[in-house]
Amino acid sequence: MAIEKKVQVIRRETIKPSSPTPHHLSAFKLSLLDQLAPDMNVPLILFYPLNDSNGVLHGLDRLLTFAEKTQHLKKTLSQTLNKFYPFAGRITSRFASVIECNDDGVEFLEAKIDCSMSNIFEKPDIWLLKQLVGVAEPECQEAGVGHLLLVQATFFQCGGMAIGVSISHKVADAASLLTFLKSWCLHCCVENDHEYHPEFGVASLLPPIDLAIYSDPPIFKMFPGEKCITSRFVFEAKNIDALQRRSASETVKRPTRVEAVTALIWKSAMDAYMISSNKATSLRRRPRVFAQAANIRPRTANPLPENFVGNLMAGVSTMLNNNESTDLQVLVAKLRASLEDFKKYFAKELDVEEVKQAVEDICRIMKKDDEFEIFGCSSWCRFPFYDINFGWGKPAWATNSSLLVFKNSIVMMDTPDGGGIEVCLNLEEEAMALVESNQELLAFAALNPSVF
Repeated sequence: MAIEKKVQVIRRETIKPSSPTPHHLSAFKLSLLDQLAPDMNVPLILFYPLNDSNGVLHGLDRLLTFAEKTQHLKKTLSQTLNKFYPFAGRITSRFASVIECNDDGVEFLEAKIDCSMSNIFEKPDIWLLKQLVGVAEPECQEAGVGHLLLVQATFFQCGGMAIGVSISHKVADAASLLTFLKSWCLHCCVENDHEYHPEFGVASLLPPIDLAIYSDPPIFKMFPGEKCITSRFVFEAKNIDALQRRSASETVKRPTRVEAVTALIWKSAMDAYMISSNKATSLRRRPRVFAQAANIRPRTANPLPENFVGNLMAGVSTMLNNNESTDLQVLVAKLRASLEDFKKYFAKELDVEEVKQAVEDICRIMKKDDEFEIFGCSSWCRFPFYDINFGWGKPAWATNSSLLVFKNSIVMMDTPDGGGIEVCLNLEEEAMALVESNQELLAFAALNPSVF
């Protein structure tokens, strides 16, 4: 049953860098990929139960209150923003090529909810989770202007706390968000004697362009999730292992965890649309395109640092013609082939014109909604968000499920034990009902089970 309680915001504050940004850093140049990033926010929610024995705020012989924790978070956030000064700035327009680093600050919300954290874990509700990541929804069309970063600390009746972070996709991808959180954590830990520094400079590799010259800017746009619903599926480690064996072939002898899960989710969605009344006829004659977000950093000729902040992700597109099989082995082989082609593309120095052309090609495909059935996927698996410790232990659960606002979209994260994968899927209602009853899928995944 969905929890009827709502999150109540009790305080709203602007947090600024603890030291003024030097004048020579007042204009931060966006990269080409920053400019072409979606007009949306990238959310993450971290849940911290009370009384975690792994806390690192040693020397305290009593429990910190919610007020003390939030004060600690705000102080250390202010210190962290000294290094991440662009996040405290503003992008003044959709066509801007710079961030004005004016120290306007980031938004910090303190909130409470009249339920226990265990109520959230028992049967996670997407509608409620969205209330834990600040006032700017991921689909907000103004995500690139105003505050670029929002933080919300929500206190539960049980004494636990959820920390929701929502950052504009114009300034950060998932890897950049991780870099920011790692640095913030080190400021939080009183015994820490080192810092985790970001590296800026993506614009030097991929300089911005004048978007105003386009009558219709080539910005990634997926289609609004009107009349769509989101469902959560959890694959346990043992079931993923069985799925990897099931989807193996001579072409791909050992699929990765993500490849195997992705293939089954994609297959289930396509099968559902093939028999749903409003899609069947059109889908049978249209190619299917599966676009996966891929981190560029480790794939260039000279791998880029993992703490390189900005948008360094690109879409890996896999096309399935309307006469091709949706067999798992076929889908895994096509996904692997697309990734191998992607690796070849970036096996040299980044070329601005080639990247620009590739982005525009993908945009053209996405705009042809009547010619292609497009599915989008973002996998955060293997990103160590479960190591984010603000001083009172590691999170019991990390989720980006509120990221889903577009139709046919998929997001994936590791389960708390690190072996499984949580999948959130957003589809049209009729298709989702068919997916939720798909016995092939349910043989490997549980539909919205308890977090633990």
